[in-house]
Amino acid sequence: MTFRSAISYVGVVLEILGIIILIPVFFSWLFNEQTHSLFLLAALISFITGTIFDKKFPKEEITLASAMVISALSFVLASVIGAVPYLHHMNFVDAVFESVSGFTTTGLSVIVPEELPNSLLLWRSLTQWIGGIGIILIFLLLVNSPGISSYYLYKAEGRQEKIEATVRHTVRSIFWIYGIYTLLGIILLCIAGMPLFDAVIHTFSSISTGGFSSKSQSIGFYTNPAIEVVIIFLMVAGSTSFLLHNRIFKLEIRKYASNPETKVFWFLAVTFSIFLSFAFLHMPDSVRHGIFHAFSALTTTGFTTLNMFPEGLPLFLLAILMIIGGYAGSTAGGIKIVRALAIGKAIPWLGKKMSLPEEAVVPLKIGERIIKLSEMAVISIFVCIYFLVLGLSTMVLVFLGYPLSHAFFESASAEGTVGLSVISLKDMHPLGKFILMIDMLLGRLEIFPFLVIIYLIYKNIANKIKQKF
Repeated sequence: MTFRSAISYVGVVLEILGIIILIPVFFSWLFNEQTHSLFLLAALISFITGTIFDKKFPKEEITLASAMVISALSFVLASVIGAVPYLHHMNFVDAVFESVSGFTTTGLSVIVPEELPNSLLLWRSLTQWIGGIGIILIFLLLVNSPGISSYYLYKAEGRQEKIEATVRHTVRSIFWIYGIYTLLGIILLCIAGMPLFDAVIHTFSSISTGGFSSKSQSIGFYTNPAIEVVIIFLMVAGSTSFLLHNRIFKLEIRKYASNPETKVFWFLAVTFSIFLSFAFLHMPDSVRHGIFHAFSALTTTGFTTLNMFPEGLPLFLLAILMIIGGYAGSTAGGIKIVRALAIGKAIPWLGKKMSLPEEAVVPLKIGERIIKLSEMAVISIFVCIYFLVLGLSTMVLVFLGYPLSHAFFESASAEGTVGLSVISLKDMHPLGKFILMIDMLLGRLEIFPFLVIIYLIYKNIANKIKQKF
């Protein structure tokens, strides 16, 4: 499949995005704010560009590689176009940074939320809601694609197992689950004492594990334990796989409880809640802060109840959770619990395998599931590249003058699509912002789609050189 064909499918995604961008226009008029012109401009750019791509280039059969190209290009172009509404309030680099942070559900920010109009705050959180469910899944919901093509696009979004027999029915189930939790979150936050508009903003950002808030102090602004409990519930819901949510909705609670990822998730949540409570011991309400931040980091949401984090141990503990992340097949980032579990299981498995005769069959299992060696190879490569990117990003930020601990924390937060921050991003050098944007995109799309693009570009250049010589 050629890039021209992939661009044609991206065009359809941009047409859909152009329609979605019209939603804040209505709220701009409702709030009597002068932001509708840039929203309309962004909608026109997206729809016209999408129509040109859609009609100009031929569509070919979608393969897994081409689906990854479509997914990666869709996120990049959506992020650039989604930056247009911010341009009244910030420069182009900052606008793109905010938009990338939104669509990748990261939550790192270069702005003061209170300085933005309500329609722009809504758009900011809406980008996270869209990014959490996945713009490609919106495409699959609205556009009828052949079965195998739908599966490849579904897989390119970082999802593996289907909930229903077909991808189309699976996508519908995911939207129902996502929508129910969104509505439930708004209701619960209002009951807990949060104003309706803020409840919408924070529900969008919670269920998507995004972390954008309408307040500079994030959830700490409200100093309300009931709100914090609801937010933790929504963060956990967002970081749990849709497959398990489907089982919960069918009251198959045992399947949820016996899932290996569930056991590891709650072990980490409880253990690190205790560790962080001790790490915050010198602060008032240390237990409350410890529990909240353990869930915020592990679910890769990035909400906070503190104005700043203490140096040393708390940053290290939070970084560990940000790197691990939530369930596979959820809206969470990080390397995912299942991959961390696979690496952890592989170490003693390898020792056992090497101590036995070569012909001995020693299955590598996670729960009842046997992990094939080919799967383990892919997981190992992913984890290695993940840490390589993390290391390189940290080195760049250190080069820009930031302390090593802060550079590592910020890079882990960006690549894990978390949003917890210890650096003033507004004042950061554009190179640092660019690196963090790359981290966010790689983290959200789980690296492989961009590797496919790099390989195809390399292959195309190599073929042209061969033809010349």
